[in-house]
Amino acid sequence: MTQVDELASILGSVDASSPAIDTAAPPAALKPTQSPSVNFVPEKENPDSTTIAKPRAKSMLEEIVVTAQRREQSLQDVPMSITVLDAKQIANANITNASDLAAYTPSMSTNQRFGADNATFSIRGFTQELRTTSSVATYMAEVVAPRGQSSQPSGDGAGPGSLFDLANVQVLKGPQGTLFGRNTTGGAVLLTPNKPKDEFEGYVEVSGSERNGMRTQGAVSLPVSETLKFRIAIDKNKRDGYINNVTKIGTDKLASVDYTSVRLSSVWDIADEVNNYTVASYINSNSTGSSGQLFACNPNTVGVKLFLLFSGLLQAQPCQAQLNRQAAAGKKGFYDNVSTIPDPMTAIKEKRLINTLTWNLTEDITLKNILAYAHLNTKNGTDIFGTQFTYSLAGLPLDPDSNREFKTGVSVLNPTEPVTSQASYVGELQLQGQSFDDALQWQGGVYYETSRPDGYSGNNSAGLVSCNMASLLGDGVIKKFDCYDPLEGVVGGVLVQHYKTTYLNRAVYSQATWHINEQFSVTGGLRYTWDRTEGYGIKTRYGWAFGFAQAPTTQITTPKAVSKAPTGLLEVDYKPFDGTMVYGKYVRGYRQGSVILASDPGIDTFKPEKVDTYEIGLKTEFDWMIPGRINLAAFTNDFSNQQLQLGYVSPTSLQTTTIVNAGKSRIRGVEGDAYFQILESLTLGFSFSLLDTKLLKQEDQTARVGAAGGPIAQISVVPIADVGDELPYAPKQTYVTNLTWRLPVPEKLGNVDFGATYSAIGQQRSAASSSGPFGLLDSFNLLNLNLAWNNIFNTSLDVVVFGTNVLGEKYTTYTSGTYNLLGFETRSVGSPRLIGARLRCNFGNVD
Repeated sequence: MTQVDELASILGSVDASSPAIDTAAPPAALKPTQSPSVNFVPEKENPDSTTIAKPRAKSMLEEIVVTAQRREQSLQDVPMSITVLDAKQIANANITNASDLAAYTPSMSTNQRFGADNATFSIRGFTQELRTTSSVATYMAEVVAPRGQSSQPSGDGAGPGSLFDLANVQVLKGPQGTLFGRNTTGGAVLLTPNKPKDEFEGYVEVSGSERNGMRTQGAVSLPVSETLKFRIAIDKNKRDGYINNVTKIGTDKLASVDYTSVRLSSVWDIADEVNNYTVASYINSNSTGSSGQLFACNPNTVGVKLFLLFSGLLQAQPCQAQLNRQAAAGKKGFYDNVSTIPDPMTAIKEKRLINTLTWNLTEDITLKNILAYAHLNTKNGTDIFGTQFTYSLAGLPLDPDSNREFKTGVSVLNPTEPVTSQASYVGELQLQGQSFDDALQWQGGVYYETSRPDGYSGNNSAGLVSCNMASLLGDGVIKKFDCYDPLEGVVGGVLVQHYKTTYLNRAVYSQATWHINEQFSVTGGLRYTWDRTEGYGIKTRYGWAFGFAQAPTTQITTPKAVSKAPTGLLEVDYKPFDGTMVYGKYVRGYRQGSVILASDPGIDTFKPEKVDTYEIGLKTEFDWMIPGRINLAAFTNDFSNQQLQLGYVSPTSLQTTTIVNAGKSRIRGVEGDAYFQILESLTLGFSFSLLDTKLLKQEDQTARVGAAGGPIAQISVVPIADVGDELPYAPKQTYVTNLTWRLPVPEKLGNVDFGATYSAIGQQRSAASSSGPFGLLDSFNLLNLNLAWNNIFNTSLDVVVFGTNVLGEKYTTYTSGTYNLLGFETRSVGSPRLIGARLRCNFGNVD
């Protein structure tokens, strides 16, 4: 079957009983004061906002302007599936991190293994696993987010403190292989901050919510002269966690929110043809982090799986004993966890400086130079599996000290090193313009990015050993570790990590669109990328023979990965009549190879993966009796040399993961959105996505892992997915329905708007089907409501009452996939209901 035939058959091959899924953007509302999707409180748009432009000539609908092709265009003119959320939608949905954003974006999900603060994006089944580079890149003011170290997820995304005072968020779906800085196979997320305005204006906002939530934010634009203006924005958000730590060790509430974010920007019109835009930001987040929640024990550990038999002897009885203790104490609720590390936390400090110089060389040619610096520092302490076991054999205690506990996996702070401390530098020189009476639009440029450590990074981790948890916070001197191991270090111990990873990415690119006539256009783009990653790792392993310390062993590794590849696109679009466009496109995507310092030599590097995407789409806008928009996209992908995660246990690396190029997958689907202006006061939106993903091929890696990590590693290999499984974090169906209604109240009272958003996320895979019965996450539904009274009595005051997950849906966001390996299963759970209110005062020249 050809790709065209396969693409044409997608609608028929997908399960017709499932609701469809969406990748296209929510359409804009009829009036500038009406918000189209997700949540529906009116937005007072600024005149130069990049989200809402002036009405199009022959349409009652407001135009949404996006920058998905590095220039301003109407959403309806871009041959791409895009979701756009404006500032009011972000605020009313209480979106503060990546996982919140994904709940309102069909085809997007997040991997929350290390909590919401460290969540990584997945789009259309393209997932960033632990220790791969990102499959979805996040950009702030056209500059990619700083990288983190590879030992744990950090950087690369929209962390706490990023999603405020934004003009919009644009989610681009599908490979971004030509115009954007980093090659990604899944897509890109564009964060567009509000720029300084020409006149003095701003706002101050205070919010309160359940769980002692208090959020204060504000922004002000300060024009110094006709050519120089500034904007400063501040966001401080603090809320107790929703996870109850039943041990109360370290904290009694996990998954808290506590960050301060400051952003300063300036626009300087140096001359009529020269403009300089600068953004400086600082984020400081200190939450209580997350931990796994033990919820199931495997009673059948006797069989052909040797490592499961071994795990069952050590952990089956302690596992059930812990669940019984929690149940007897009434502490086995959905939000009850066990964490015994003394300092659970996720700390993030991020600094960014972005400078963009734009020079209009002629009326048709523009030169743009982007320079950026960022520094990312993160710390993380996590009770990975949330267990509190005694060291026993078939229920018989082996450790005489009750102050110690047997941990399969725990990661605590290294007192002298963070998890990440990286400085990133980005430079991009871009030339764009139009020729032949605007029949040809073109752009090209060169790109440079490097990320360098400014010291060692790492954590102290322990596995399959009995230790006093407080002692793991030692400085690496063995006498400060209080541990016990009757197996004499055969599989367990304490690992002290010292890692450095350096990234270098360079590229040249060009893209052009030829408007053959008013109906036909052809676009072609080409990019060539050179990527290089180098690691330097020191792993010092401490072992014990019963309570006696063994001599530590040190392993030094210097893995290196070099890759290069061409990527690009070819696209044709046709506009048969005004307001309608159909398109077809081919895109080659690529994600670089990299290194894994936490793995054993021989399996500590992996190669790039490649994807060929074929997509057809329809975008239409109409002014019938009920004006509206309908956008649809269907796509199929050939995914080769796929980067897949394997988990294993080895004496030198303890419980760890590696990445192998072992897979070939099928990814295809349908996405769309519809929006209707039913009445001037009533709008209805619906967006959907339907994904059909399958792992078609996976080479057996057990012998290779065994050669690198030894016989224990070979018998403990667990893949992220099995052949025939769906790809991880690719919901089979997702749909979002939203309604906004402006209530009929007297004009002198102001405006009162009611909004409702219902989001339904289908089943998605978190672990391989062979890992046990919990590899598929259940589907879940979220309902958000908000009621806004804007311009109260025609003043500058607004008040909003909002509720997220108002029905109190209990849902799981991650499972460990360890049921048939370690004899138990743990999970992470999503946020419960949150009710709150927000008071806002606008000042200055605000519409």
